[in-house]
Amino acid sequence: MNEGTLWYRGCRSVYRLYYRLYHRGKIFDRERLSDAGGVILAANHVSFLDPPLLGAACRREAFYMARDTLFRNPLAGWLLRSWNCVPIKREGGDIGALRTALRMLGEGKAVLMFPEGTRSKDGSLQEGRAGIGMIVAKSKVPVVPMRIFGTEHALPRGASLPRPAKLTIKFGKPFTYPLPANVDELRGDEAKALFLDISREIMRRIAALEL
Repeated sequence: MNEGTLWYRGCRSVYRLYYRLYHRGKIFDRERLSDAGGVILAANHVSFLDPPLLGAACRREAFYMARDTLFRNPLAGWLLRSWNCVPIKREGGDIGALRTALRMLGEGKAVLMFPEGTRSKDGSLQEGRAGIGMIVAKSKVPVVPMRIFGTEHALPRGASLPRPAKLTIKFGKPFTYPLPANVDELRGDEAKALFLDISREIMRRIAALEL
């Protein structure tokens, strides 16, 4: 076990304790995430608390896609990378991030992504973006939907310190999107339409995870 893994597991243990004690957190259906194999964890996004708490809810190590602006501060960038975060550009294509995500999935890792692309302002679900659909189509790995409830109250936009709001995380059933046989040959509008359809299906399954 390398030093990075030890650091990640130590931080995960701290977040689990914080989640359980401060937020009276509950986790449902965690066993739906397999212990091995490449998989995309697709979750809603409301607060900066979401990534570490969703990762802490997983039984296995997770890797994260985070917007590149969060890495500008050298210390923040080092911490984020030590927590398995990979920088991506929010606007426009980021071929490097795409290749990194596909490599990690090919290596059998669990990659956490937010289909909405940015935080919801009020906790309601937003439209999914095509980016996650592209990664699903190219990686051909299963998707596990996840939904976190309550972080819009625990750490809303503009707040500097988290509040002791009750939080819940639910795991959905893993699914594999039925890709067309010629998926690797699709280009332009056809490819974009497929990617958006995949993203919409993921968001539909996230929405179905209710309390």
